[in-house]
Amino acid sequence: MTIRLISLFLLFFFVIIPPSSLAESDLVTLATDAYSAGEYESALMLYDDALRTDPFNETLLIGKFSALSRLSRWDEVVHEISVSGYTLSDNPDGAALLAEGYTNTGKPEEALSLLDSSHVISDADDLRIRSEALIALQRDDEAFSLLKNSELTGDLDPRLSLIMGTILSGQGNMTAALPYLETAFAHLPYDPDASAALGSTIASMGMYEEALIFTQKATDLNPDEPKNYVTAAYLLNHLGRYDEALIALDQAIDLNPSDDTLINARAYTLYLGGHYEEALTFAQESLRVNPDDPAAMDTLGSILLAQGETETAVTYLIQAADLLPGDPEVLTHLADTYHIMGKDSQAQDLYQRALRIDLSLGRAWRGYSEVLLSLGRYPEAATTIAETFRHYPGDAELIAWEQEVDAILKEWYLKQEPSTS
Repeated sequence: MTIRLISLFLLFFFVIIPPSSLAESDLVTLATDAYSAGEYESALMLYDDALRTDPFNETLLIGKFSALSRLSRWDEVVHEISVSGYTLSDNPDGAALLAEGYTNTGKPEEALSLLDSSHVISDADDLRIRSEALIALQRDDEAFSLLKNSELTGDLDPRLSLIMGTILSGQGNMTAALPYLETAFAHLPYDPDASAALGSTIASMGMYEEALIFTQKATDLNPDEPKNYVTAAYLLNHLGRYDEALIALDQAIDLNPSDDTLINARAYTLYLGGHYEEALTFAQESLRVNPDDPAAMDTLGSILLAQGETETAVTYLIQAADLLPGDPEVLTHLADTYHIMGKDSQAQDLYQRALRIDLSLGRAWRGYSEVLLSLGRYPEAATTIAETFRHYPGDAELIAWEQEVDAILKEWYLKQEPSTS
């Protein structure tokens, strides 16, 4: 049964036949169908209704805990298991969910302790949750070794593939990460983490349109997760869809109003959209709240540069680049500033550093092309302009640059002909 049919079916029962009037077996069947179709909120309501008449039914309890976990409501998972009277020593599913809950509520040490003391959790669940706990403790190498050793005995299951792909992506090895994440996504169509991880990895490869599709799927599956809206805003910014990016950020702020970094994200998006005065207000507030935040320094410097305050801007941008030497966007912003100041040799070095880190960064290609033109290095400029066109197809300024370079190169080649004949 398709998701749409399941949803209509459930709507019919909720509206026409209240769940409380159904037999427990009917409720369990409906809950199981809803869960299988990824309708976790509906499944949760049905399990709750069934538990009112049979509060200690272990099958119903596990169904409820599992639905909560799929909704990433991990605090509730831990609490509900703790107060349910559920006997963990005899129930592998409940013990595994509690260990996973500990990991996802900032208590990975407790997760590892439970895994070490439990004798009922399956080997597959132990490996998955142990790997997640080790990653939460920033012990990625140990998690990677566990997964590689397991892979020697056969293919990893989809959830382990998701963890392996996430580790490899975090290491910057996108080519190796992609097959694992594609496998996870294919087998876990209702898991928002699988969609989000694949989207983030594809974005790192410069495929922003494709990445946005997976990120939006993740927000659809888990609309209460702020980080997916932040990722969507990042991708929309890269695609020049700034108004949509602001809407995504507003959704993230509504879900997590205490996250100060979102102030800076909003300031940067407003800057990209050309709303410099409003962006400046948010950027100054962001730096006031987090005076040592290099991202806030970079945003404020970029806005000041756009407003023509070059000398003040370069101070913030130098600080940001010193604190984030591996961030290609920060390096590009400082390179843009040096180019405006006429320091093209320094700008060239920074653009090259940025592109060594991220070859998909269109702004860096564009700036590098402009610097090469200024330095009179026309053959190289022709190559970089061609690369820049991949990121800004049909851009009028680039077309003018290309025509300028073509004319100069044609004249240069004609001058060389007599000496080579």
